[in-house]
Amino acid sequence: MTAFAALVSVYFFSYFQRVAVPGTIFNELQSDLHLSAAAVVALGSMFTWIYGGMQIVVGLLTDRYGGTRTLLGGGLAMLAGAALFPLAGSVGTLFAARALTGFGASFMYLSVVKELDKLFGHRHFTVWLGVTLAIGYCGGMTATLPFERATAAFGWRHSLLAVAALLFVALAIAGLVLRRLGPDSRAACPLSLAPLGEVLRQRRCWPLLASGFILFPVYFVIQTVLGKKFLQDFGGLSSAAAAGFILVMSAVSVLSVILGGSLPRLLCERRKPWLLAGALMFLIAIGSLLAGTLLRAPGWVFLMGYLLLAVSSGVTQPSSTAAIKELNRPESTAAAISVGNGLAYIGCGTIGQAGGWILGRYHAAATVTAAGVVYPPAAYVALCCFLTALAGLNLIFVCMVPETWKAAVAHESLLIERN
Repeated sequence: MTAFAALVSVYFFSYFQRVAVPGTIFNELQSDLHLSAAAVVALGSMFTWIYGGMQIVVGLLTDRYGGTRTLLGGGLAMLAGAALFPLAGSVGTLFAARALTGFGASFMYLSVVKELDKLFGHRHFTVWLGVTLAIGYCGGMTATLPFERATAAFGWRHSLLAVAALLFVALAIAGLVLRRLGPDSRAACPLSLAPLGEVLRQRRCWPLLASGFILFPVYFVIQTVLGKKFLQDFGGLSSAAAAGFILVMSAVSVLSVILGGSLPRLLCERRKPWLLAGALMFLIAIGSLLAGTLLRAPGWVFLMGYLLLAVSSGVTQPSSTAAIKELNRPESTAAAISVGNGLAYIGCGTIGQAGGWILGRYHAAATVTAAGVVYPPAAYVALCCFLTALAGLNLIFVCMVPETWKAAVAHESLLIERN
C-alpha cells in the first residue's frame, strides 16, 4: 500500500498537467501571449500527441525495465517540463516545455499499471485500476476550480511553479519508497517488437481501439481544452463559475471510475454491458449539448450533459482496459494496453485540434475583449454537431466489441491451478 501510494502520488500530477493547460487558463494564455485559439489548443494537442505516440515505446520499456524505473525516469522529465513552462519567456520555449512535460507524463500510466499487476494480482486488477484512475482524476479536479482560484490570486506562472515544487517532493518520496521494492524479476527480457505486432494483428481488438479513439478523447477535450471556454463564451459564465462546472464534472468522473472498476463483478466479469451502457450515455450526453446550443437552453442542460459525459467515460474505462488486456496473451499485456492508451491520446490531440480549427473558422465573427476572444454561438453549434457524429460512430464500434469474460475466468482458473 505504501508503494501504491508513492506510485499514484506522481500519477496525480501527471493528470493535473493534462487538465490545467490549456483548458483552465485558455483565456490567460491567449491574452498574455497573443495566441490564436488554434495555437492555444495546440499546446494541449501537442501534449497528447506526444503522450499517445510514446505509449508503444513506453510499453516496451516498461516490460524491459519494470514500472518503477520508467515511472521515476519519466517523472524527472515531467518535472523539468513543468518547471520550465511557467518560466518560459517566448512562445517557442512554452511549446518546448509543454513537449517535455508530455514526454515525461507519457511514462506514468503504463508504469503504474505494470506495478498494479505485480502488487495486487489479476483478481484485484480492475478494482485497483479504478482506484488509480480515480486518484488521477483527482489531479484533474485540482486543475479546475482550485487552480483557477490560485491563478486569479497569484497568476498562472506562480501557481504552476508551486505545482512543480510539489511534484519534486512527490518524486523524491517515491524514489525513496520504490527502491525498497527491489528489481523487477520479470524485467530481464530483451526488447522485442513481437508483442506489438501480435496486438495489431488481433482483429478482435480493432473495434475496441476505434472506440478508445473517440469516447475518452471527447471527454478529455471537453474537460481540459474546450469545455470551460464553451461555458464562458456560449453560457456567459464567469471564469470561476465555468471552472466550477468542470470541477463537478471531474468529481463525478472520480466516483464513476471507481464504480466502473467494481461493476463488472456484478455480471461475472462481463465487460460489454458496461461498454454499451457507456456508449449510449455518451451519445445522450453529446446530444444534449447539441440540443442545448440549438435551443439556447439554460445552464443546467449543459451541466447534465457534462455529468453524463463524465459517467460514460468513467464507467467504461476500467472495462475497456481489462477487455483489451484479456483479448491478448499475458505476455503482451503492456503492449496491448500501450496501443490502446496511445490511440486514445492521439485521438485527444486530433479531436482537440479539430475543435480548435472549427472555432478558428468563426474568428471573423468573434468578439475581442480584455479577458480573451469570445466566439459566436454558431461556432459551438458546429462543434457540437461534429462531436455528436463521433458519438454515433462510437456506438457502432462498441456494438462490434466481443465479450471477454470467458478469458477472464480462464485466466483466474489457471492461476488457481498453478497455486
